[in-house]
Amino acid sequence: MVKQIGFLLDTNYCLGCQACAKACRNLNQLTSPSGYRRVRKVEKLSTDTIQQFHLSTACNHCGNPECLRVCPSGAYSKRRDGIVLHLSEKCIGCKSCISSCPFGAPQLNPHTNKATKCQLCFERLDHGMQPYCVQACLTGALQLKELQHIPQNQLLRLTASVPSLRLTRPSVFYKPPRVTRI
Repeated sequence: MVKQIGFLLDTNYCLGCQACAKACRNLNQLTSPSGYRRVRKVEKLSTDTIQQFHLSTACNHCGNPECLRVCPSGAYSKRRDGIVLHLSEKCIGCKSCISSCPFGAPQLNPHTNKATKCQLCFERLDHGMQPYCVQACLTGALQLKELQHIPQNQLLRLTASVPSLRLTRPSVFYKPPRVTRI
């Protein structure tokens, strides 16, 4: 059986501290403040409830990656563990992957004019270590798991209302935030 690894984020423990994003930027020597991993604050207000939480997002290493499907030069590959890799040496800079990814994961490197994206620190994983973003998470809110080992009935994919996002089968799950009553 082919395994699929992916991220699990417990929104109840994410502080929004950006340690995961900073670790990724440092490792990949990215000067852009956005980098491969982004943390954003989400607020949902209703008449009697407040939900405030942070979402840490990066490439979802999708089960059915759109970037791999549309790339005309074969610059994407998918490993047996589900990691979607971008092969820079094959990239022709056409930006098809950038425009097709519904999550905005591939980005244009302004120095090379080629796409680039999170590689899930695959070299570290191959040596039994965690990705830098997971290692840097101060609260343990961000984890890397084999998806078949997590209880998905308690988790969200945050794509339920958008069918085109569901088709990619993103390998990221979120533990929903607690609701605070006013």
